Amino acid sequence: LRDRLAGIGLYAYIEEAKQSPIITTFLFPEGQHFSFADFYAYVKERGFVIYPGKLTDVDTFRIGNIGEIYEEDIEQLCGIIEEYMGGMKR
Repeated sequence: LRDRLAGIGLYAYIEEAKQSPIITTFLFPEGQHFSFADFYAYVKERGFVIYPGKLTDVDTFRIGNIGEIYEEDIEQLCGIIEEYMGGMKR
């Protein structure tokens, strides 16, 4: 999840060594007009729910990593996020 999203400019808020297995927080992309509301709606319409960041002074969003989640789920979510980010660049 971290590596694949970093490949499209979405970087984790904390370093990998301190990453929890429960939730991953990502920074909003730099240098782009990014609307969390639009991003949230796009992802939700495709069957996934993400969360706004709450515990930081910087703009972040969170992805849950716990529960009945499989590698295929993460791959599908990453594909959806890649599509969204690719559409932002048009």
